[in-house]
Amino acid sequence: MKVLLNELSLTGQFKDEDEFFNNFDSVLEIIKLLDILNFSIAKEYMFFDVAITSQYKLGDFLRLRTDRAKRMKRFLAKLAQNPPFWNEIQKHDCSNNSYIFNEVDICNTSLAESCEQDKIVLSFFHSDFLNNSLLVQKNSDDVDIYNLLDKNDFIDYLLSISKIELIHYCRLNFKDSNLNFSLLEDDYGFDILDASQKKEFLNTFNKFSQMSWNDILKSSAYTKGLNYKLYNGDWFKNTEYSQKNIFKFRTSQKYRCFGYREGNIFFVLRFEIDHEISNNG
Repeated sequence: MKVLLNELSLTGQFKDEDEFFNNFDSVLEIIKLLDILNFSIAKEYMFFDVAITSQYKLGDFLRLRTDRAKRMKRFLAKLAQNPPFWNEIQKHDCSNNSYIFNEVDICNTSLAESCEQDKIVLSFFHSDFLNNSLLVQKNSDDVDIYNLLDKNDFIDYLLSISKIELIHYCRLNFKDSNLNFSLLEDDYGFDILDASQKKEFLNTFNKFSQMSWNDILKSSAYTKGLNYKLYNGDWFKNTEYSQKNIFKFRTSQKYRCFGYREGNIFFVLRFEIDHEISNNG
């Protein structure tokens, strides 16, 4: 997928370089995510000529000598050099079409171009671009553009439009939580689940990730709780995890998730959907 940098979201609105860099930190996290996802980024020809503050254009930040500017300089330089210009192969045609946003003609901008590409733009903090959904009127039709403002919201959006596999979603979405999906085995993972089962597992993972370990252990004492407990069977006997203390917890009355805990992290290894293995351990 291709994401276009929204130059319209830079109009000199930041009071100084620190306020801009504070916002750029979150933009940088999104750029890193796009890199992980192998999504491409494109910008408009004059992107580095847009105003950041009343004094500086974006290109000026490449020449600042403050400590913080130096730390961010290599990322700005990469942004200047690597993403291509969408203008080189422009898809939207302003001679035969009109593109209006907030009652303003936006022809020959990234927002207009996004209507003819993957309909995603990446915006900086700006009062005109505070919502995830931007409505552009192309001629007499409305085009809904996704406005990328938060990396976690974007991951949810990609899942909702089936542009990311559930295993990749979980690895990204739960990266900083008490769940780790880096060791989930393909033969016992999301591929064995149907749509409704995936939903049940994901709902439980969302619940689990928001709980403290004290809450998880307390929940196990209730009939309808997670029932997190030690697994005593031999399902992992001949695996590299044979010396680990394997635990399991409910994702429904019938389904189970198996793995092991290290510190505050539960490493997910396998799913079970028929309860046969769980009944024997």
